[in-house]
This record gives sequence, C-alpha cells and structure tokens, in this order.
Amino acid sequence: MNTYLLDSLTIRHFRAFRELHIPSLARVNLITGKNNVGKSCLLEALWVYARRGTGSALIQILTSRDEMRGLQQGNENVTEDQALAFKYLYFGRKDTRVPLEPIEIGPGITSEKLLSINIGWYVVKSSESGRRDMLPVNPDEYNAGESPILGLRIQDGDMEPSVQRLDLLLERRLARTLEPKGIPAVLVPANGLDSKQISEFWDSIALTSLEDDVLASLRFIAPEVQRVNLVGDEGYSRNRVPFVKIAHQDAPIPLRSLGEGMNRMFGLALALVNAQNGILLIDEIESGLHYSAYLKVWRLIFKVAHELNIQVVATSHSWDAIEAFQQAANEDSEKGLLIRLSRKGDDILPTLFSEDELAIATRDQIEVR
Repeated sequence: MNTYLLDSLTIRHFRAFRELHIPSLARVNLITGKNNVGKSCLLEALWVYARRGTGSALIQILTSRDEMRGLQQGNENVTEDQALAFKYLYFGRKDTRVPLEPIEIGPGITSEKLLSINIGWYVVKSSESGRRDMLPVNPDEYNAGESPILGLRIQDGDMEPSVQRLDLLLERRLARTLEPKGIPAVLVPANGLDSKQISEFWDSIALTSLEDDVLASLRFIAPEVQRVNLVGDEGYSRNRVPFVKIAHQDAPIPLRSLGEGMNRMFGLALALVNAQNGILLIDEIESGLHYSAYLKVWRLIFKVAHELNIQVVATSHSWDAIEAFQQAANEDSEKGLLIRLSRKGDDILPTLFSEDELAIATRDQIEVR
C-alpha cells in the first residue's frame, strides 16, 4: 500500500513560525488563510525538509525572495552580509551573530524525529590524525589567533550531525553531489516554473506514459491539442520553448500563444508527474487559471497523486478553488484536507477541515479562506 511522506507536521523557529503543529495531513492538502500568515513559508519548510536541509536548498529559497542580493553563479566574492543573510530563515529574523535555537521541521513533535538546521560559529582545528574538524565556539569568547567562521549544522533525526562551512557553500565550492539525496520534491511558485525547470521536467518524462497526463491537462483548456514538444535553437537547451500541434492546423504553434493559462497548466502537470514517490508543493494554485478549470485540475491532482504515490500541498485564497477542491475530494477515494492558517499575536495557528466539514462550510458559505 502506498504511503505518503508526512502524516503530521511540526515547524519550529522557521520564517513566520515560532512553532506550528499540524496534527494530521492527507495525501492532498489545501492551505488557506489571509495574507502574511505563512502559507508560502509552510511550502518552503516542506521543501527544505524534503531536501534534507541542504545548503543549496536554503540558498535557493533565500535568493528567490531577494534576501541574498548579489549572489551569482560562479561568484566567489562572498561578503559577511551574504553569510549573515541566513537570519531571514529564522523566526523573528534573529541575528546569526548570537547563538540561536535550531530550525526544526518534520512529522511528530519531539526533536529526536525532526530535521534540525542551525547556523553557528565554528573554528577549524586539526586533530592529531591530521583531520580538520569544525568545533563550535562563541564568537565573543574565542582565543586570540582563531578566526571563527559561520557553519551550517544539519541533523536528520537521531543521525550523526554534519557541519558545512557557509563561505564554501556560498562560493559553490561544496559540490551538490556531496549533499544527501533527499526526497523527490517539486516546488511550483506562484509565477510558475522557469524555462530551465520545464526543460528538465519534460526531458524526464518525454516518450513515456506520463506524457498522457500532461496532454490530458492541456486538453482541459484546449481540447484540440494533439501533441506537445519543446523546441529550441541547437546548442541552447535552456531556451527551449513548448510548442503544440493543434487539430486542423499544419504547423505547430507556441504553447504560450494559446494564453497564459495553458502555460501554467503545462507547468503544473509537468511538476505533478515529476514528483513521483515524493511531494508536490504549489503556491497559489489558482494563479493564471480560469475558474472553470479548477475542478478538472483538482481531479487530475487527486488521480495522479494516488497513481504515482505523491503527497500534494497547495495554497490558495480563491473561494472557487476551495469549492472545486471540496468537490474533487468528495468524488475521490483519496483523503483531502483543508488547513486554514490564522494569526494570534506572534503565533500562527492551524484549523483543520475534513472533507465532511469542508462540505458543510462550502454549502453554508462559511469563510475558510
């Protein structure tokens, strides 16, 4: 029997969350709530968890929010400000120059079962065997001649912790191949996938049966679509553009010429089938789509999530998207769960709606956004 990644979720000291505990999760989950309650932060936390807290994952979410300005591929001019930008990952944006409580993410409540991530100060010392070890130190109390450096400490449950130098991570001198593999995870931002991701995802499923699910999704909006492929200049794989073959037209046309909704749908479908045996995270699922397509999208998500063993967590503030989610969940044998986040002072609290409770809420127009 297929099992999904997380049956509950705890997040501590990460972004908007001092401590958030969601006692249960389903295969398909919809996160709602007002602005600034941490919907996108929750997706980031899940993505970091799936990636096992690796430095590349943390850098990617920092750069996506312009919190680490000036960091370009191949740039080895690392400034202290860039290293200290990791404070944005912590609840309250606490200064990384002082000891911090670790970020903790995962199922359950006890720290022994959670992924622990922390930034701290270390000195590098050589042991008698010649091995260079990173030893924790208070930056205000280190000995003369020692130069403390920032390190990223990662501990996955009760496994042995690892410490990596932040300066080397930022300089790209620590190869990604040395990072733990993690869990298959795809994060779709509100503005969609970039062209590089689309190319990579298409290449991974081209000429397989998964193409059928992608084509089916495009036909939700344009039933006349017969085929799809990526086309680009020779030698410029990053610039490949999706083209579609339309019935009764001889020449293929760019997918985007059929509207932004088609481009969004293509990205969502590619992301879905590339998250097999892992987790799919979608920010503002309604973005770029006409409300008439919401139910078909949710039906596809429930169907493929079951077939490919995917756990899905999406956010939305659209009532139409919530109603469509409720209907698709009611039709499908897989469990769906709506989780509304709300703020109480500095804390964010979850309210869970089962399928039956959500059916009553949508019927009676009870606010769950």
